[in-house]
This record gives sequence, structure tokens and C-alpha cells, in this order.
Amino acid sequence: MDLFTIGVLGTILMGLMAGDAAINANTLTVRVDLPPVVQQSGLTRGPAEEIFTTEIARISSIPSPVPAPTARVASRRTVIGALAEPLKLTEMTAALQDLFGLEPTRISATMLQAEAGLRMEMVVAQEGRPPSYLQISQPNSDAVALIRRAAQVGYAEVAPFRVLLARVHSLLVGSDTNIGAVRDAATNVLGRGDQAIDATQYSAITNLVGVLALLEGDGVQAAREVRAAGSVPGALSSAHGIFELNGAFLSILAGDLEQARLQTERAIDAIPGHPIANFPAYVLIQRGLLAWAEGQREAALQLMRQALRVDPANRNAQIYISWLQHLNSGAPGQFDPASLSGYSNRSAVIPALMASVFLQEPLVRQVQRAPLR
Repeated sequence: MDLFTIGVLGTILMGLMAGDAAINANTLTVRVDLPPVVQQSGLTRGPAEEIFTTEIARISSIPSPVPAPTARVASRRTVIGALAEPLKLTEMTAALQDLFGLEPTRISATMLQAEAGLRMEMVVAQEGRPPSYLQISQPNSDAVALIRRAAQVGYAEVAPFRVLLARVHSLLVGSDTNIGAVRDAATNVLGRGDQAIDATQYSAITNLVGVLALLEGDGVQAAREVRAAGSVPGALSSAHGIFELNGAFLSILAGDLEQARLQTERAIDAIPGHPIANFPAYVLIQRGLLAWAEGQREAALQLMRQALRVDPANRNAQIYISWLQHLNSGAPGQFDPASLSGYSNRSAVIPALMASVFLQEPLVRQVQRAPLR
């Protein structure tokens, strides 16, 4: 083989390793070690890591403007890893990561036998932060349950907002009813200070506290939290789009239509490239609520119809259309949003967005939970 060919192959190999280093820098690598007694039951390291990352994927699947790292299992090698191992180059990727200043996030978990069940010890390593040492116990021998719980606890160190968002989602769909516990968990994270987590997560958690306040019927506290969320410097513009839309929703509820108009326009500025696909539909719904509050019911109806065209499965748009049609028809009696139960599907709820979670009748300034079915 001539020197030119060797040089080309070497360049390709170095490029692959550099690419592998960069890709791994944007992922969360999970390693789970198991005691012999668990492995003898049939659960080995690979499936255990898959269970761990699947639980993280479930948490991260809830619509959010806040990005989350992609979890991968340590036992599944990358392409370059498969090439590098027989060539004894497995340390090269780590060296390139050091050279380029790329430090992937890692969760290393070890399951141990305990006197009364199992115990999981974890180390969470993140760039620029000291490692976190965590320990949780399982009072029986249910290794799968322990792995899932460990995934939630470990991921909360990496992406606390996404874990709290999943808990709020559970409140909304009825699988959890303890609002106070979720609020306390959010308050504890915020109590660490904005230096412990990045600005986007800190502001997004503050906004979630506002959603919880409105769930408990406290619109004044909800508005206070949303304003605080929007005042955190350095948060992503897509997150600010959520805050502005929530602020507009609450301003209509408070009767401040001029402020609601300004906040809605600021939310519109955040639409380009917004990571939540149905976010533009909720901007149209918000504009429809504003028109409704101003007594322009026909304009409101057209905006709600436009929102439904943008997002055909948007349940809230469907309800508002029927609501406005009921009012325009002059039919007697109040409209019941829960009466529309014939739809088989709806867009995924956005727990951080009040226009997704709640319905309001802007003229009487009343709010209620949006039905999920």
C-alpha cells in the first residue's frame, strides 16, 4: 500500500473518530452494571441499559421548547467504536474529546444486593460540574422497577425541567393527583439557585410553577411566576414564546387586553423554528381569545378555525369553535366544553403552555381545565 493511500485512510479514520467524539458530546451515555444474582435471573447489562434509556426517552417525549440530550447505552458500540477496538484505538475518541473540549454527560449506575432487596448507586458526570453521587433502594428484588426509578432520579440531575414536565403531564392526564408534591419538587430545584442549572431550565421550571398555581386556581400567583420566568436572562427564545403566550392568557383572564395584545405579538416573534409543531395553532387560539374578549366573536371564530386547519387534531380549537357557534346561534343555556366527547384523538398536550392545558371564557374571565377526551 503506497503512502498516499495510507494517508487517505488515516485521514478518514481520524475524521470518523472526530465525528464520533462530537456526536457523543451531545448524548447522555448510560452504563448499568448488575450483580450476579440479577444476571442469573436473565436480566443482563444490555437490556438493563435499554430499560434505563427507554424511561429517559419516555420523559423526553413530552412536547417542550427545552432541548434534552439523547440517551444511548454504553454497551452498544458506535461504528467507529467497532472499528477502533480491534485496532486498539478505543482511547482515541476520549483523547479527541479532551482535545476539542467536548465532555459528554455520563450516568454510571451499579446495582447491588442489599439486606432487604436491591440498591442502585449512581454517578452523574456533567461538563463543568462536580459529579453527583446518588443512591436509591428497592425494598424487593424487582430490578426493572429499580432501573426505571434510577433513570428518573439520575435524569433529574441532567435535565430537571424535563423530569418535572413529565410529572406535570402525569397530573394533567390523571395518573398523578398530588399537585403539592410536584410543586415542592419544582421549588426544591429552584432553591438551588440559577447557578446550579442553566438559564433555560431555571426559567422553564419557574413557568411550570405558574402552571401549577393556575391548576390550583391562583391566577395572581400564576402571573407572578410567569413574569419571573420571562425575566431570567439567557433563556432560549422558543421558551420565551411559551412564557409570552402564558402571560397573554393570564392577562386576558385579568382583563388587561392591551397587555395581552403585546404579549401575543411577542410570542409570534418566537414562532420561526419553534421546536413544538403545534405551537403556531396555539398562537392563533390566543389571538382568537383576544378577539373574543374584545367582543369580536366572528373574528374569534375565524381564528379558531384557522388554528384547527394548522393543527387538525387540536381539541381546544374544536371546543372553542363549537362554543362560539353556540353563542352566535343564540341557543339557550350555557355551553359545556365537556359535552364534546366524540373526538377519538387530540394533539399532544403541552404541559408548560396554558392555552393547551386550560380553556377560558374571556368575557366572564373564567378558566377551567381542558378535557383530554
